[in-house]
Amino acid sequence: MNFSKDELAMVYQYAAGTKEDTIAGLKEIVPVIRDQQTREIVESTIRKLDAIPEPECRRFIADTKQRFIQKRDNSIRRRLAEAKAQTRTQKPQPKRKQPDRERS
Repeated sequence: MNFSKDELAMVYQYAAGTKEDTIAGLKEIVPVIRDQQTREIVESTIRKLDAIPEPECRRFIADTKQRFIQKRDNSIRRRLAEAKAQTRTQKPQPKRKQPDRERS
């Protein structure tokens, strides 16, 4: 079963311990979704998850959640490394001498 990026994002956001709980969470939001495209994505995600047998579906949900978490963590690590590299390559700015002010 092929899931789109948006469908995988829905699985990640509503991932629960079981297939039933994940699908229940998704079904709960359908009535309040105003955007037609988003509604179609959620409904398609529900249909696709429903078609996967339980042991396999539970693993799929857990793997999808783990992939998103890993991608997020890698993104954070990459941005931190880039920021550190950038600060190393920048020349330190000389401190400006503060003018002496007389106190009245």
